[in-house]
Amino acid sequence: MELRAVIIDDEQKGINTLKILIAKHIDAVKIVAESISASTGIIHIENYKPDIVFLDINMPEMNGFELLEKLSWKGFNLIFTTAHQEFGLKAIKNNAVDYLLKPIDYRDLQFAINKIKNNLEKNKIDYTALLNTINQPQKKKIIINSKFGIESVDANQIIFLESKSNYTLIWLSNYKTILTSKTLKEFELQLSAPEMNFMRVHNSFLINLNHVSRYLKEQETIIMINEQLIPLAKSKKSSFFEWLQI
Repeated sequence: MELRAVIIDDEQKGINTLKILIAKHIDAVKIVAESISASTGIIHIENYKPDIVFLDINMPEMNGFELLEKLSWKGFNLIFTTAHQEFGLKAIKNNAVDYLLKPIDYRDLQFAINKIKNNLEKNKIDYTALLNTINQPQKKKIIINSKFGIESVDANQIIFLESKSNYTLIWLSNYKTILTSKTLKEFELQLSAPEMNFMRVHNSFLINLNHVSRYLKEQETIIMINEQLIPLAKSKKSSFFEWLQI
């Protein structure tokens, strides 16, 4: 039995990579339509009524979850594709949806397709439950290796992170600090989702915008809720002012 698939990804290279992996490693899956536009993707889904939809989560026109809400026909098996791990992926898994983390590993692709082939009916999705779960606030736990061991920290407890050469000093809301060998750049990638509300405001500082107390314009300094002063780099002003809505 041949499964018909639609790919929706705002980057053409993402579509091309997935098509190559399917052609090389997957049997009996035919790509019937593709789109770099979410709105055109909706039209493709409604018209082709595919067996599988590969759907990027983070797209500029509308994200993958918003696209799902606009569909009138949802009789397909859904596989999310994403470059980030921040979109409640555990919740996605728990709702019988699969996902592929970019760059996509062909073995993960094979596993997802085989799961669909082996159990087509049970892979039908309760989209209402999925969207309700996704729309709930997600607590993001950050795993940190410190000299005391491995610590699990709620991201919202982090006030800011400070680069210390190849180390990072993490300032928490309980006045505790944690020093870890993970670099600030690595944390920036981990906390990059918009809903996480973190911003790199300086080469040495990544702040939690939820914990900003005030901004001193003359000193070009951000004051956090723990009264720590954070310099605002000139290159980051526009992004920070956009967040301030000024």
